[in-house]
Amino acid sequence: MTTRTGLDVLAAEGCAALIGPAVGLITNHTAITADRRHIVDVLHEAGVNLRAQFGPEHGIRGELDEVLKVTSTTDPATGLPVHSLYSSVQRPRLEMLEGIETLVFDIADVGVRFYTYTATMVYCMEEAARAGISFVVLDRPNPITGSRVEGPVLDPAFRKLSAYHPVATRHGMTAGELALFANSEYGIGCELDVIPCEGWRREMWFDETGLPWVNPSPNLRNLTQATLYPAIGGFEASEVSVGRGTDSPFELFGAPYMDGREIATRLNALGEMHLRFVPIEFTPRSSRFAEQLCSGCFVFTTDRERLRPVEANVRIACELTALYPEEFDMRRSEWLVGGLPVAEAIRGGAPADDVIAGWRPALEEYMRRRERYILY
Repeated sequence: MTTRTGLDVLAAEGCAALIGPAVGLITNHTAITADRRHIVDVLHEAGVNLRAQFGPEHGIRGELDEVLKVTSTTDPATGLPVHSLYSSVQRPRLEMLEGIETLVFDIADVGVRFYTYTATMVYCMEEAARAGISFVVLDRPNPITGSRVEGPVLDPAFRKLSAYHPVATRHGMTAGELALFANSEYGIGCELDVIPCEGWRREMWFDETGLPWVNPSPNLRNLTQATLYPAIGGFEASEVSVGRGTDSPFELFGAPYMDGREIATRLNALGEMHLRFVPIEFTPRSSRFAEQLCSGCFVFTTDRERLRPVEANVRIACELTALYPEEFDMRRSEWLVGGLPVAEAIRGGAPADDVIAGWRPALEEYMRRRERYILY
């Protein structure tokens, strides 16, 4: 049985829940039905009064990468204004919401705290609450399962668009569940409705849903990359290429100062990550170390059910710190790893097991709070 997303459920009911009010839509290219119809077409055909669209990082069509700003524009298909929420403006202004009675969010998330789409969602929820506008989330599966939770809980002192939620790195929620969590735990208090998926179970990976894969962003092109994203993405702010500008982003890492053979030997000797590291040389076409020859490792998953990618991030970071103390400093990625204590422990040479043990009390408390908002 194919999982039905919140959009599929809404469409099957003729979009009845949205007929009447003036609607603002926060979306991008990932908002499609199981038969690949885009949400704008679905709402238009059903007679929904769509007034404006709001686009997140990478733009409304998910095509823009390595940019600081996404500009506002007009949708050529509908003539509707498309307001960018990834520019100097990261939340809808009051004038953008004029005449809108309901905001609808439908964007695929990847289940990792430092992905920006759910921060955009919460920014919009906060503005909806201020403006007295209702908010609807059309839910989608967590592609890397909703049953596995790991990593440090974000220190609220580091909150920003790419590190907004005080949740675990691999948070184990869908966007709808995270909206319920945020609305209560952050004291937003907007009028919130979540249209849940049907036929999805928490332990399911995306390739078990029967749904078509759509790249959620330009550098997450398949489920393997999404699975490794919590492990490799945590290095983005450090002096490491994570494969942006190559054909395999988040499946490899390296730098001009690294020796991939030595790194692979040390990491494979750990034998506990359910990953296999193969030495590689590559030259990124863009992003960090663009046009520079890098040495590093290609990363293969050997058992995704047992893989704990956030813990793997720490084990890799500890080895890189020991090998390259002058060049590699995890403190540059402190907002990705959850806060300064984790980054400083790695920098100080603490064993990986000790670093991981240090975040477990906060993680256990987070999991207790998370249980109140679970839908599946």
